[in-house]
Amino acid sequence: MISGLFSDRSVSVTTFGRLHLGFFDLSQQSIRRFGSMGVSIDAFQTSLTASFGTLGNELPWLNALLQRHLQGLTTPAEVRLQLHQAIPRHGGLGSGTQMALAVGAAVNSLLGYSVNPAEIAARHDRGGRSGIGIATFAHGGLILDGGKGPATVVPPMLARYAFPDKWCFLLMMQTGLVGVHGLQEKTAFQQLKPHTLAETQALAHQVLMHGLPALQEQDFEVFAAVVGALQDYNGTYFASAQGGRYASPAVTQVITYLKQQGHVGLGQTSWGPTGFVMMPTRASAHALKEQLLIRFSSLDLDYHIVHAVNHGALLSIHD
Repeated sequence: MISGLFSDRSVSVTTFGRLHLGFFDLSQQSIRRFGSMGVSIDAFQTSLTASFGTLGNELPWLNALLQRHLQGLTTPAEVRLQLHQAIPRHGGLGSGTQMALAVGAAVNSLLGYSVNPAEIAARHDRGGRSGIGIATFAHGGLILDGGKGPATVVPPMLARYAFPDKWCFLLMMQTGLVGVHGLQEKTAFQQLKPHTLAETQALAHQVLMHGLPALQEQDFEVFAAVVGALQDYNGTYFASAQGGRYASPAVTQVITYLKQQGHVGLGQTSWGPTGFVMMPTRASAHALKEQLLIRFSSLDLDYHIVHAVNHGALLSIHD
């Protein structure tokens, strides 16, 4: 039982959405599979508070997530969750992983357990292909993960870099549309045609020898071009499962236009339907947003300018 000394304690966690910029090994011809790059962003957050008490009237799926986490712990306790805000679900922004990690971190801290994002993710079957969201929860910034090997539980983080403060992304979101997820996602990965090893090796070289040095040297044009190459590689792979290179017809129209205008750092995060284009400054992103609002006024799209978050989730304990 929980001592009365701690019965008034509560723990709040705030975590951030992420853009999944793409996998760099979809060949199925090496010991390890997948491997990916992504970045934590500031515009979408999941925030909740855990405290002692009965479950209350929270969302059924959130209660199910809480009970799943409590079943793996040995301390008998009743925990209540209060959800303050949540990353939009099934938009390619990492909502499911961030929710599971936020619940696990809040409950573990409340009950005196260590907060290990990889262990929490494994308990909730997160990180099956990508470890980006797990690493951004812990560290923020731009992440590369090492994919899955025969004995991998959660893809390991290979590298973490601070993302330049002035660079940003202009997001395009089609209202009411959701990306591939759940059983449909698992089935798609079993049926999609793999890339050749030669294509995969060429992309890996671009990421390692062009993209990462450009990020370190803050060379926007080169890094954006590598993101575009990564997105082309992923868009070709996933096209048959999502009805085209991008899941949203409206986003497809905008990205096609942006390519014609010379933009290169653009694509879709995860299964979408959220699309993005990299921009060197917030001012340039705002100007482009205004242009797109006029040109594509008939499309049901929302636009968001987002910057990277170069720190992990925020956790606070209240006694």
